[in-house]
Amino acid sequence: MLIRRLVFVMLFLWPPAAVWSACVHSGTGNDYCGPELISLLDVDSSGAVYVRPSSPLSPLPAGFACTPVSGAYFLLSPSNANFKQIYAALLSARIAGAPVTIVSDPSQSACTILYITL
Repeated sequence: MLIRRLVFVMLFLWPPAAVWSACVHSGTGNDYCGPELISLLDVDSSGAVYVRPSSPLSPLPAGFACTPVSGAYFLLSPSNANFKQIYAALLSARIAGAPVTIVSDPSQSACTILYITL
């Protein structure tokens, strides 16, 4: 009986490991967060989308090359060639509660989304 309860908790109630992921700077030069949940999506009047991952970006993770917008957000610029696809994927992940990995563009000083993975 105890084993059944333990298995139930581990399979259905225990949060996925992705919830506890962190933001880091990779050896390839990209800053990324994930896989983890999206805490907030904010769209401003210019069409820019600000994405706050569930892991805090302040204080800045060790080795991060980009600067988070307002200390907490990745920016998805409307000028990104894959803006619509990335935005649709972010919305889907947010609604479904699915974790994503957000990868920033190393050529930008602000943490600008280059691509995401689901």
